[in-house]
Amino acid sequence: MKTLKLFFLLSLFASSVTAQTFNQGVELYNSEQYAEAAELFSDLNDHRSMLFAGKSYLAISELTLASRYLYAALESNTESIQHEAIYSLALTHFELKNYAQSLEYLHQLIESQNRSGLRNDARRFYNQILDFVSVNQRFQLLHLLSTPSIRFDLVTRSKAYLDHNDIQLMVEELLKLTPDASERERIHQHFSTESELQRVIQSYPSAPIGTVYNVGVILPEFDESDSDFTIPRNLYFGMVLAANDFNSRNIDQKVRLIFKNSYEDPDSTAKAFTDMVWKHKIDAVIGPLFSEPAIRMAQLAEEFEIPMLAPLANSDNLNKDFKYTFQLNPTFAVHGKKMAQFAVQELQLNSFTIITEPESLGRASALAFRHEAERLGASISYYFEEDFASNGYDFTEVMQVFNSNEELRDSLNYYHSDAIYAPFTGQASPTMMNLMLNGLEGMRSDVVILGSEEWEFAQLTSFQNRFFEIYYTQSFGEPIDQSAVNFFQNDYEARYGSDPDRFSHLGYDAATYLFQSLERAGNPVYLERALRTSPEHRGLSLDINFDGNRINQNLFIRPLSDKAKTRINQD
Repeated sequence: MKTLKLFFLLSLFASSVTAQTFNQGVELYNSEQYAEAAELFSDLNDHRSMLFAGKSYLAISELTLASRYLYAALESNTESIQHEAIYSLALTHFELKNYAQSLEYLHQLIESQNRSGLRNDARRFYNQILDFVSVNQRFQLLHLLSTPSIRFDLVTRSKAYLDHNDIQLMVEELLKLTPDASERERIHQHFSTESELQRVIQSYPSAPIGTVYNVGVILPEFDESDSDFTIPRNLYFGMVLAANDFNSRNIDQKVRLIFKNSYEDPDSTAKAFTDMVWKHKIDAVIGPLFSEPAIRMAQLAEEFEIPMLAPLANSDNLNKDFKYTFQLNPTFAVHGKKMAQFAVQELQLNSFTIITEPESLGRASALAFRHEAERLGASISYYFEEDFASNGYDFTEVMQVFNSNEELRDSLNYYHSDAIYAPFTGQASPTMMNLMLNGLEGMRSDVVILGSEEWEFAQLTSFQNRFFEIYYTQSFGEPIDQSAVNFFQNDYEARYGSDPDRFSHLGYDAATYLFQSLERAGNPVYLERALRTSPEHRGLSLDINFDGNRINQNLFIRPLSDKAKTRINQD
């Protein structure tokens, strides 16, 4: 009797502890501390706890674990637990992009005797998925679905979104998948006699309520003592604030950031990306920073058809042949093209001399400038591509064509130039700028000077500042709306206890543009198109407009000298 009594007391104690632990888990779940809740629930061995463990793991996008616990909860004899597990499994499979399985679970709830709001939620979610899937996904679903009535609903629902030819093809495919002759006749009669529905074909579908977009962030982690530490950290901080802003203003859709360390290495970057694809079913990825890992990741983005936004890379080779790689930092070719447009269309200049070096990054800018200027009707008087390092950076011969003595110029058959485009890059660029300016000063030439980003740091004498009209291109700049910057700065300081820098701004701009494009696309299948065609975005330090391309076409033209600033202000 004492043994039985002790066993009974121990059972009561265990039951009490289990109930207390479960209640603690519910409190954590309700306060959105899902990881902690999942840990508590997974230690309890009952179906109700399995259900909440699955729901908790689903909330943090641990989809494999969520499925395991939800399938265990399906074994419950309690109908409410079963139905909640079914609905949660539908959500899990939707996030896994297993739309057929999700529809099957939702249909099971719709056909059940459940009289709670869950059945209505299932019906609404069911119809939203049918409206959400792309044309290609609709044809795939026809073959993946096992329930005839869902296949019928899919084709019927598609009539409002697809053109006549696609609907006819879907009906034909549906008939092939229907073995019963009488049912085939019913389907044939339904789609041949039913009056035409008014089509509401849109560029993009609406995402179901509760859709969570998983966005990967792959950046290198540095030791805090490393001078490069703040770059990826502040980029990420900016992205987090963009995600918070998006989630706070959107009731129906959310974004979730998933961070992985790229370790500055192509192989580890590739592993991090693949891990995100398979474990978290990411819809897009931002990163990495460096060119070599970026090229490796661009190859994988192409393989998995997942858009990748490179925040800093500006190589003209990175985007070549990669449909899913988007560069936010304009390439050297874009710098040349945009400077040519500014020079011809804004400054009304008609003839140019171009000075560049072979094998330099600025050469791409020079070639793009030449092509665009000629396309706009301007002429190229001279194109100098020389290895200035080999001759000690001697600009004497090049500067002769800018001699201010018109008689001498005519006698030597020198062509006139309104401006010089000098996209100098690399460590020697300050030296080349200085020598070129001194040469022009010696020739008393007032030719307009157009330069690359490096010209921002040119050391002008007071005379050169007054005498020369100098402009340069810049990828990042000050925003038009200073109030937005002030709001961001206050929010950033309150959260992180430090001032944001241009990398913080860039992270915020990149993520905001991506989130808005996801919202516009609805279905991530269409994100690549949405990124290319989204309206111009004015950010905190970056203006983004892909204009149908995959390289940002927006940059800033800055006046460097007082003479240039005066002209800009007058215009």
